[in-house]
Formats: sequence, C-alpha cells, structure tokens
Amino acid sequence: MPGSRFRRRRPQDPGEPERPAEHVEVRGGGVGAGADVAGNAIGPRSSVTNNFNYYGPAESDAHPGAPASSGTAPPAGTAPDERRYQVFVSSTSLDLKQYREAVIDELVKEGYIPSGMELFDARAEGAWEVVERVINDCDYLVLILGARYGDVGAGTVSFTEREYDHARSLDKPILVFVHADPVELHTDSWQPTPEDAQRLAVFREKVRRERLWRSWRTVADLRNDVTRALRLAVRHTPQPGWVKGNSIAHTFSAEWQNLVAPGTQIGVARISVDGQAGNALSENLGKASSIGIMSTSGKRLIEIQTPYLTKALAAGSRIRVLVPTPDGQFLVDVDESESLWDQRSPIAAEVREVEARLRSIVREAGARSTAAGSIEIGFFTTHLRSTMILCDRTWGWVTLTLPPARAPETPSLELRGTRDFGLIDACWKHFDRTWAIVEERGEVRTIS
Repeated sequence: MPGSRFRRRRPQDPGEPERPAEHVEVRGGGVGAGADVAGNAIGPRSSVTNNFNYYGPAESDAHPGAPASSGTAPPAGTAPDERRYQVFVSSTSLDLKQYREAVIDELVKEGYIPSGMELFDARAEGAWEVVERVINDCDYLVLILGARYGDVGAGTVSFTEREYDHARSLDKPILVFVHADPVELHTDSWQPTPEDAQRLAVFREKVRRERLWRSWRTVADLRNDVTRALRLAVRHTPQPGWVKGNSIAHTFSAEWQNLVAPGTQIGVARISVDGQAGNALSENLGKASSIGIMSTSGKRLIEIQTPYLTKALAAGSRIRVLVPTPDGQFLVDVDESESLWDQRSPIAAEVREVEARLRSIVREAGARSTAAGSIEIGFFTTHLRSTMILCDRTWGWVTLTLPPARAPETPSLELRGTRDFGLIDACWKHFDRTWAIVEERGEVRTIS
C-alpha cells in the first residue's frame, strides 16, 4: 500500500504441525442452501468435516436465527500478534451498500485493514489495475453475494467475479458469504433482468463447487459471521500481514541483546554456516602487511589463495604459517577421528605439500619484486583445532572445526578489529604465543 506505515512480515513456518479437523456448520435452504467441499447441497442444518474451515466447531443456536458466536479466544498467556491483516471486501454495491458498510466498520473495530472499491481515491490508472494491485497486497478476500451479478463494464465478467478469480489465482484465502434468499433484496425500483439473474446463478454455482460458504440474511448475521470466519482463518491459514515499521526493532530486541550486540562488541562481523569466506578472504589477504595462518592442514586454503598470497608477499608482507608436525601424535589423533565415517588421505601428506606450495609462492613473488617479504613456517605438536587466518589487526577468519568434521563442514566467524577488546586480538595473542613456543623449540624455518 503506497505510503503505508506497515511492512510485510514473513509467513509463518510451513513446518507448523497440522491442526486437527473441525466441523463446519453450513446452514441454508432454498436458493441459499449450504454446500460441502465438493459443492453438493446440504440440508437446512448439517455438518461436514474438512481439514481447513473458517467457521469453526458446529454450535447449537440459543434460538433459530441467532447470530454466530464470536469465535475462540487466543490461549491464555499468548502474546498479542502485532500483525494487522488486510482484507479485501468484494461484492456488488447497489444491493449491498448497508451490508458492506457494516462489514467494513466491523473490520476496522477488529483491527483489520479493510480494502474495497469505495475506499479508493481518484487514480490516473484504470479501475481494474487498481483493484488487481490492492488484491495482490491483501491477506484475505471476503466475497459477499447478494441479488445482483454486478457491472461487467466493457466485458462479459463482472468486477466481483474478476476479483474472486484473481484472488483464487494467487491462492489467497477466500471467505464466501451468500445471501440465503436474494429475492429479499429486490426492491420496487429494481428487479434483476433475466440475463443478470442467469449470470448470478452461474457464479453462485461456481463458488459452490470451489469453496465452502455460509449463508446469511441480516446485517448482524453477516457482520458476526465475517469477523468470526476471519479469526479462524488467521489461526488456520496465517498470512504475512502488516506490522508497524517501528515495531521491527522491538520484535528483534531480544535477539539483538543476546546475539547481535555482543557479537558486534567483540568484532564478529558475520557468521558463515558453511565455512565459506567468499571474496572477503582474498581481498584482505592480498592487501595485508602481516598475515598469520594456523591450520591443521592448510593445503586447500593455500592452493586457492596462492595468487593473493603471492601479491601480498611481493608487496613486502610477512607471512607466518603454523601447521602440525607431520609425524606428530596430534595428526595421528586427528586422522583417527576424521576416519570414523569417511576414509581420507593422511593429513601429514597434505602438510608436506603445503611447504612445497609456499616455496613456489616465494619464487613467484621474488620474480615480481625485489622488495618481497618473507614466508615462515612453524610446526606445533598440539592445537585446539580452530583454523585461523589473520590479516593485520583489522580482519580475521576463525573456523570452529570439530573432528570428524573438517573446515568446510562447520561454521566460521568473520572478525574485524575493534577499538576495545575484540576476538581478533585474542586470536592474534594465541597465534603469537604459539609461534613463540615453536620458535623456542627450533620448529620454525624460513621458506626460500
């Protein structure tokens, strides 16, 4: 809706458990006889069962003609839904003017956003284009059939039937209310032509075949039945609805306080569920002056990022790589863990390939620049198995790997430097301390 203060909300989870079937009370007689799901006529007071209905459990009236009950209240303790639902009211106007007004007035009182032809202002575009767009934005369509078929304009199908057909093509929930005896709506000044009566009969029969519907006679019947049906439709077939723009922050306030705010405070810029860093990794490696890589293998990482590591090295970067000792117990333990469900090549062989790949990077960078930086490789004996890629003090990538899963199979955190204490600072401290230990043990060598 142009200029609306409301925004669409995502649909409800499609995995919601299926609700139990309920009975549908269908009243009628004569022209307004009720219909079951297949469109078969039902007696004056019958019940049919269907997995979805918008009339709710059958109830006994206190007396014939008493208005339907107002529906079921939400369970105690349930937080109020901030969504407001837009409802398009489709009907003819000349014979149903007071009924439309009563329904729209009741919808406003119930908190819905009603839409209908009488609510449109002057537009430069055609009438049907306006109707079509408004129905597209609506959550539910209420169809009220009286004694008239409706204006067909320059075509052969009335606006009312076109509105119904368009909503059906969009799979919008459609709530149908048919007058029990249209003759009651005839006046001395207006009687339907035979052609109009025939078209209305065909349209009514079409609706009977395709939809559950309810008959009505009085304004009170219609007003109560529509609001009751909408309450049940919202419960059984929830739609996106509209929410106030300023309520979105409130909706996510708990998530913000418990997850987003703390993550931002320690420098977590993004969470990747599949361990993929994307272009950010390459861009930061290529421009970093100090790079620290700690990995259980690092083979795939260095193979893929060779062009960017070469670029950084040629520009004078210092690159330090920490990997496990190829013949140490640590890799024996990791290999045993990762082979639980999948036979993989020994990680020790991958570590040896890493050193060879780093030598080729040094040669390529040296051929490009006389001011190339340095690459050093260090070998540790124990490791907490968190792959880290650190670029200066401004960007980092930490993969929370847990054997038997490997890096691409587990979540990762993209880190950015912060003025206060941040996770990237903790990662650098861990890296530098591990580097100092292996250096003291003589397990660091420069790649040449």
